[in-house]
Amino acid sequence: MAKKRKTTKKPSTSKTQRLWTWIRPVFYFGLGAFVGLFVPWYAYINHVTNTIIHEQWEVPSAVFARPLELFDGQNISSAALTFELDLLGYRQVSGQPQVGQYQKQGNRFRIHSKGFRFADQRSPAQAIELSIHQGVVSAIKPQMARLEPAVIGHFFSSAFENRNPIALAAIPTTLVQGIQAVEDREFKHHSGVDWWGVMRAAVKNVMAGKIVQGGSTLTQQLVKNKLSYDQQTWLRKLHEAMAAIQLARKLSKKDILQMYFNEVFFGQDGKVAIHGVVEAAGFYFAKPVSQLNIHEQALLVGILKGPSWYNPIRNPDRALNRRNVVLNVWHETGIINQQTWQQAKKQPLGLSQHRQLKTDHDDYMAVVKKQIKSQFSDRDLKQKGLRIFTHLDPFIQRKTNQTARRTRHWLDQNMESAIVVSDAQSGALLALSGSQSAHSGFNRALLARRPIGSLIKPFVYLAGLDSLSGFDLDDTLKDEPVSVTLDDGSTWDPKNWDGSSSGRISAFDALVRSRNQATVDLGLKMGLPALVDYLQQLGLSINRANHPSLFLGAIELTPFEVQHLFSLLSSQGQISQINAIMHVTDANNRILTRSRPQPAPKLNLNDLKTINQALHQVTTTGTAQKITNKYQLPRRFHGKTGTTNGGRDSWFSGYDQHILATVWVGRDDNQPTPYSGGSGALVLWANLMRNLE
Repeated sequence: MAKKRKTTKKPSTSKTQRLWTWIRPVFYFGLGAFVGLFVPWYAYINHVTNTIIHEQWEVPSAVFARPLELFDGQNISSAALTFELDLLGYRQVSGQPQVGQYQKQGNRFRIHSKGFRFADQRSPAQAIELSIHQGVVSAIKPQMARLEPAVIGHFFSSAFENRNPIALAAIPTTLVQGIQAVEDREFKHHSGVDWWGVMRAAVKNVMAGKIVQGGSTLTQQLVKNKLSYDQQTWLRKLHEAMAAIQLARKLSKKDILQMYFNEVFFGQDGKVAIHGVVEAAGFYFAKPVSQLNIHEQALLVGILKGPSWYNPIRNPDRALNRRNVVLNVWHETGIINQQTWQQAKKQPLGLSQHRQLKTDHDDYMAVVKKQIKSQFSDRDLKQKGLRIFTHLDPFIQRKTNQTARRTRHWLDQNMESAIVVSDAQSGALLALSGSQSAHSGFNRALLARRPIGSLIKPFVYLAGLDSLSGFDLDDTLKDEPVSVTLDDGSTWDPKNWDGSSSGRISAFDALVRSRNQATVDLGLKMGLPALVDYLQQLGLSINRANHPSLFLGAIELTPFEVQHLFSLLSSQGQISQINAIMHVTDANNRILTRSRPQPAPKLNLNDLKTINQALHQVTTTGTAQKITNKYQLPRRFHGKTGTTNGGRDSWFSGYDQHILATVWVGRDDNQPTPYSGGSGALVLWANLMRNLE
């Protein structure tokens, strides 16, 4: 009898189906959540890293003063050279100067320059020896040398970030290795995140109940600087970690280090953020990165732990301790040897004092902006790292500012002033101050249009020499009461400044003594249209051409425009344009544009010499004789005072063969003052010239 086969009872399909029914929505929900959240997040992180890699830094254009050229016979005082060296961050030493140092013994200087990449050539760091005798360079070795120009301003974007990119190969090896030793010892081995470091930091953070240690790598710090997170949160740290991993996959270690050194934040200079090691070296030490000493490199690395907390300017003791901690790490890791470590720890912070000598250049920068806007767009100026070289002389600018600040001390408490200084022969703008106050916000040198009074007279006499056949300054004029009938039937009766008349007087004396009635007599002889035509040839725009008061300066000009006008006289008709900009180069040092002098109007050289003879006499026996009698300025000067009704405007323009300066003094509310050109503006002008000796 055959055995019956046992049958296995199949499990119920309904139970499996019920289980799957429960699991499936959970599975799909999780999958959907993963795809919906992680994939966009990953895409976002990918986008962030691509943005970091391809981002073009906004590098502000830097504006430089003129480079100081040193050669035999150059006019420069010992005080001016000392000021410039200190401004550039050179340190005075008693022994043999090293790079960035100078020794001064009386009027003998030994300088070791830092070198600079000029537009025409790279000037290497070199030893310079020279003497200064009576304001002139002598016995100089080498025969010709140039010091680097000082930075006087920038064209910043709205972020006010200052940086100047540098290649990794140009950064000292100790600095490259040292940043890794202090901030990220596993940099060469991890893939953007040091997970052991993260775990150590996590334990400390959990124990503290908040984030007290980041465990960030250099790559993560780079991401943090790029993303500019305001708060430390777990989500932020997670973003940084993911972005750092992706960035490490897309860039080499060298690329990351180079980007880090150019991006990292080193502190604030007022409202300007200092980014990158180049700007940090310049701000704290006034040096190129390549010339930083070991202790200086260590200080910069130390600052990174907390740019505000370890700010060496505000917190020197804290910064010094942090620097020494960095030096200890470098010694422990073998980056520096025992001797270097011991020597470096003995050094003071060694911060440059050049920041304390910085002069307000805002008024001068206004001219630069005005003259350069026609050549470059705002975007180019704020982002492309152009280098704009100007004619500004730092010493003359400082003395000009100091003179303007003394306006109310020398005159009265209601007076304002404006001063413009240029090279008498080339028209190069050397200095400019638009107010007696350091922070007025109104640049009177460029913006204040005021009647110029008797400043017009040299040009009235020039017009007479040009338009009246046979006329010269030996001819006589009538310095007598005169009444001119105007088109509306009224009369104009000009008076002399002293209320008297001199009768018959030579044209030469009339100009020297600034006689109004004699000048009107000359003007009537040549006619108002002839004067208008002549002034228009000089570049002036005449709006009151129908009134004879034009003979006496009833025309409104800014001090800057007056400077243009008098440059015709100081340069013997060679130039008629005041230029602030020398040339502009791109980030690769290619010259993009040079300033080209505007062609001057054709003027008779003999007539100019005749007028200049009279203007020299003005400074010895005429309305500006205080230059010789009271202030006893030794050089041969020429000049002209100007005063408007009620002393509302006090002017003086004066020059020698080197410097032309125009000074205006008055009140912003246009009220009368007790000052004439000789008792107001001339006071500032003479003191400026004396301080430039």
